Amino acid sequence: MKKIVLLAIACIAGLPVFSQRFMHGIGFTTSIDHTSRGGSIPSFGLTYAIRYNVMETDKMTISVGIPLTAGGSGGSGEGEEMDWYYDADGNIIYYYTGERKDGPVKKFRSMVDIPVIINFNFGSFSSFDNKKAVGFFAGGGFAYHYGPVNVKYKDVNGGTLTDSITQHSFGPVGNIGMRIGLGKKQNGAIEVKGSFMKSLAKRQPDIYGISVLYILPKLGRHGNPIGL
Repeated sequence: MKKIVLLAIACIAGLPVFSQRFMHGIGFTTSIDHTSRGGSIPSFGLTYAIRYNVMETDKMTISVGIPLTAGGSGGSGEGEEMDWYYDADGNIIYYYTGERKDGPVKKFRSMVDIPVIINFNFGSFSSFDNKKAVGFFAGGGFAYHYGPVNVKYKDVNGGTLTDSITQHSFGPVGNIGMRIGLGKKQNGAIEVKGSFMKSLAKRQPDIYGISVLYILPKLGRHGNPIGL
């Protein structure tokens, strides 16, 4: 029992140090789902990024982070509906029904991006203790992506039909970016980064991304940024 109490006290005493290694950011991401057969489709989303510095020195840190993005992509078609059926041999036959809606068809497709990334961080906001005005980072990891694609089918006459859907993809991801500290009192930082995910799933899109985030400053006991 005594050992358990001592362990609990040690954990509680270490919470401030542990929490200081967590860094948070919020912002916007534009991603492009690209396939050779379906072209490029842009999506827009909100991003919440959390990272934990597993190693810290005066000049750099190594972090593990999850920049989670959720959003979607809207588009318009010519207004003609598509359908499909099975033929006598069990093949799927796609065709346009000939039915049209008033005006162009609006179709929202959702997008979710969940990468786990190990980054090497230098300079500004590599940690809360680094007071440099500018910093940069680079790293890689693995990601899951759910987003929009355009799939082309052949109709019974040999023509091409395009359907706008959403599909899953996953694969290795890399990113690189920079951070600019806001003010001498370290009132947060602006982070700009680019990323690329190479899909390992057959015929699924590769993902390009550009993000702009506001990195939150260290907060005091009452939730106010330290230094203000």
